[in-house]
Amino acid sequence: MNAYTIIESFELHDGQLENWKELSKTIDTDIAKAEGFVSRDSGIDADSRVYCIVKWESKTHQEAFMKNFMSQEGADDMMKHFGSIANMETEIRQEVDIF
Repeated sequence: MNAYTIIESFELHDGQLENWKELSKTIDTDIAKAEGFVSRDSGIDADSRVYCIVKWESKTHQEAFMKNFMSQEGADDMMKHFGSIANMETEIRQEVDIF
């Protein structure tokens, strides 16, 4: 299996930078426990676009994490909270198999 990286970027809704930083820390804590998780970095560029770079041992690990996460009670509320901070209409997602 190849290493697998997701590069996701989006704009924040107005005034949400501090809320994003708090949510990003929560995501870091939760995802760090996942099997096959390698690393996650998040940053913001000069145009206020947020970038998240998440590395996994494989695409299979990432898919298993998402399946498990979405099956948990409260996942819908978490996604709504995420959407209240991140403007998902501006989302760009790239999935990269590393060789």
